[in-house]
Amino acid sequence: MRWRGGPLLPRLEWRTGVLALLAGLAAVSSAIVLAVDVSTDGMLAISRAIVVVVCLGATASTVHLLARRRVAESEAGLLLHLAALATAVCGVVQPDLGWQWVSASVLSAIPVVGVMHLRRWGLVSLTAVAVLGAPVVFAAWEPLSLLTLIASVAMATVPAVVVGVVWALAQQLDSARRAAARAAGVDELTGLLNRHGLAARVGPLVRSASRAGEHVSVVVADVDHFKQVNDTHGHLVGDQVLVAVTNALRGVVRADDLLVRWGGEEIALVARGEAGRVARTAERLRAAVEDVDVPGLPRVTVSLGTASALAPSRATDDTASELAAKLIDRADIALYEAKRAGRNRVCHSGAIAPPRAPAERDDVLGHAVELPVEAATDRHGDAARDGADVVVLPADPVVALPSPGAGATS
Repeated sequence: MRWRGGPLLPRLEWRTGVLALLAGLAAVSSAIVLAVDVSTDGMLAISRAIVVVVCLGATASTVHLLARRRVAESEAGLLLHLAALATAVCGVVQPDLGWQWVSASVLSAIPVVGVMHLRRWGLVSLTAVAVLGAPVVFAAWEPLSLLTLIASVAMATVPAVVVGVVWALAQQLDSARRAAARAAGVDELTGLLNRHGLAARVGPLVRSASRAGEHVSVVVADVDHFKQVNDTHGHLVGDQVLVAVTNALRGVVRADDLLVRWGGEEIALVARGEAGRVARTAERLRAAVEDVDVPGLPRVTVSLGTASALAPSRATDDTASELAAKLIDRADIALYEAKRAGRNRVCHSGAIAPPRAPAERDDVLGHAVELPVEAATDRHGDAARDGADVVVLPADPVVALPSPGAGATS
C-alpha cells in the first residue's frame, strides 16, 4: 500500500510515512522547546546544545525518509534503534525533570512503532532497549525512592506489554488480510491473480475475444534456476526476486491481460491475440526480466512457452476455464522445451481447437465429423491425448526461437 500525493511525494510507502511523520514531530517539538527557552532567557533550564542536536538529527531523518520513500526492514530497524538509544542518552544527560519524563515516555512508544517494521529478534532487541533505557533515565537524576522505583518498573513494563498486545493484533490482521486476499483470488506475495482469481476473470476475457473473432493466447514463464536462488540466498531473497520479476512483467502486459501466479516461480499470462502477437509479447517479457537489476538481488532470467487458440463462438465460464487450462498445459510443454534448449528463450506450441459448448458438441457428434488428434507429451514424458470434445489440430513441432543472449542463465 502506498500513499499517492502530489509531485513532491508521489509514492510514499505508508510505514515509511509514519516514521517520517514521527521524526518530523520530534524536529518541530525540539525547535519549539529551543525557541521557548531562548525567548524566556533560559527559563526551562535545559542544555540548548542537546536540543539543537536532537532537532538536527530528527530533521535529517525526516528528509532522508521522504527522499527514500520506502525503507527496508533493516534500515527501519537501524533508525529505530538509533532513535531509542539517542532518546535514552538525551534523558540521562539533560538536566531537566520534564525532559526526562518525556524521554521515558518516548522510549515506551518507539517499540510500538517498531511493530510495523520489525519481526522477531529485531523487535525483541528494540523492546529491550526501551525496557532498560527508561529506568536508566530515572536513575540518572531522581533520588532512589518508592516513587522512582514504581515509575521505573512501570516504564519498563509498559513497552513490553504494549508491544506484545500490538504484535498479537498485527498477527491477527495479517491473517485476516491473507484470508481476504485468497477470497479475492489474489496471490499475497506478488499481488497477481491466483488460480481462483483466474477462474473468476477468464470468462469475460474469452467472451470478449469471441465477440471480436480473436484468439486467446497464453504465455507461461518460469524463473530459471530458481531453486539455486533459494538455496544460495535464502527464501526471503527468493520472494524478493519473484516480486521484482512480477513488476517487470507488469510493465509489458496490457491493462486487460490477466497475469497469474500459476504455482511456485511459474507465472502465466492469459490474453487476447493471435500467435504472432503473443510471440512478440513473450519476447518482450523475456527481455524485461533479463534487464531487471535490483541492488542486493541476484539477476535472473526466465524461460517461456506459448500457446494460442481461436476463442469459441459461444463461450461459457466453463468452456473459458477449460480453454485456459488446455492452453496453459500446451504452453507448459513449450516451456520445458525452452528449458531443454538452454533457458532464457521463448518456445511456441502449435495451435489447438477451442472447447465447444455442450450444444455445439452435440452438433458435431450428430454430423459425425472426425478430425485427427495430436498426442502431446507432458513434462514427465508420458503421452497425453485430449478428449474427443476438444480436438487438437495437427501443428508444427514446438520450436525454440533463440533470442539475444539466449542460453544465459541466472
